[in-house]
Amino acid sequence: MTNQPTVGGGTNQLNGGSSQGENASAGSSQGSAGNGSAGLGQGGNQPGGSGGGGTAGASAGNDAGGSSAAGSNAGGSSNSSLPDHIVGGYYPNWTNAPPRLRDVDSHYNLIYLFAAKPVGGAPGTTGAVTFDLPDDGAGARTNFNADIAYARSTQHRKIILSVGGAGAGMSFPNRQKSQTFVDSIDALYTKFGGFDGMDWNTFEADQDPDTTEMIWISLQLKSEHPGFIISAPPAPWNDRDKTFCAAMVKAGALDYAAPQYYDGPNLATQDYMTTSVAEWAQLIGAPKLVVGFGIWNQANYMNIADAISTWKAVTQANPTLRGAFDWEIFTDIDQGSPFAKKLGPLIAPQP
Repeated sequence: MTNQPTVGGGTNQLNGGSSQGENASAGSSQGSAGNGSAGLGQGGNQPGGSGGGGTAGASAGNDAGGSSAAGSNAGGSSNSSLPDHIVGGYYPNWTNAPPRLRDVDSHYNLIYLFAAKPVGGAPGTTGAVTFDLPDDGAGARTNFNADIAYARSTQHRKIILSVGGAGAGMSFPNRQKSQTFVDSIDALYTKFGGFDGMDWNTFEADQDPDTTEMIWISLQLKSEHPGFIISAPPAPWNDRDKTFCAAMVKAGALDYAAPQYYDGPNLATQDYMTTSVAEWAQLIGAPKLVVGFGIWNQANYMNIADAISTWKAVTQANPTLRGAFDWEIFTDIDQGSPFAKKLGPLIAPQP
């Protein structure tokens, strides 16, 4: 493969140079963007090359009410359980003394629990996954289940289990492994007292996604848990990610894709993001598109002023975008929560 950018994640890129690695985030020993789906694949045109990768998988087209540029075959109407405007953030499970879930800034209306990992290491020996609870310095572990319930029922937030991360890709070569994965997600769902969805963060740069099985898994989980949300954080430049997300949307198996515009050369720039977001909106429909920001005073991230300017530009061009997320919540807190407090109200104004 050509030299692809590290999309989203500290020095150890997630999934083969793509999504959120486990080695940066505000002094944490692990991760900056732990979202595996970015970096799904080799190939594709990346920023600094020919600019964002074409329109592979464009037959997936447009969802109901989607962008007028998107095609006509996207997977039906939106999941009614989705927030009208997502303000999302990743909640890594490796941070020392993280805040309890219920104490995360109220502007975040969707929180990703990062991350469940394949048993036996990548690409998974059986299909099962496991999740390590967060550190308990501030009570996050002791109150984990209670805080999930409170966040969902009282604060009306969505809690999404992210699966994958740096070095944690998964393969699904057969239905038996897929069923084991579903059973494992169901077991975590029961253990935690429920959650609202799952984030596919499992693609390695040299591992093709098993799209047919991942569609089956996603639809199976949706059938078992009404309103269950399925998301994925692709590398914005990667053709393989585009093809995967387009196929998932077309099958009604993906509620939104959230490309990661950070931690890679030339990703966190307004010019690139404006062009790339328009391509993704054409591919899958703007209502199925969430924009991934990294707000941090490090190379290949954005400052909050540029993020606000970029958000205004991309929403002016694509007014029905679903929202934005930030990698990650604890880095945001360490900086005074600029994403939550300054960008969040622009994405989803609160009463």
